[in-house]
Amino acid sequence: VYNQELIRLSSQASMPRHLDDPDSVAKAVSPICGSEVTVELKISGSVVTDFGFEVEACALTKTAVAVMADAIRGKSRDDIKQAGDDMRAMLNGDGDGPGGDWADLRILLPVKDYKARHNAMMLPFEAVEKAFARLS
Repeated sequence: VYNQELIRLSSQASMPRHLDDPDSVAKAVSPICGSEVTVELKISGSVVTDFGFEVEACALTKTAVAVMADAIRGKSRDDIKQAGDDMRAMLNGDGDGPGGDWADLRILLPVKDYKARHNAMMLPFEAVEKAFARLS
């Protein structure tokens, strides 16, 4: 599970990246392992224009955040929700995983056999959804 590419990706989310004057901020916490992901969004219309984060979590969660940090700009709430749905389906063995800009999340496919870890990898999507909900 913890191959070189996963470690490389996770290291990209090791240091927080904060935004000046974000439009919305939200946190998601795993009740299972205590992992925390805080996201900061800048939004123009219905599209994310910038993304900040702080992660107190394992390498698996950091990998998901790192991929999100690269993929999220220019995406709508629905686009992000679809990527999260594709990720959850992949982890449940019901799909190939997200495509397009989100395809690097497929590196987490081997973790599908570790159901207790699924929640931690979905935290970034949960936090983004909370951030969007705060704007409504």
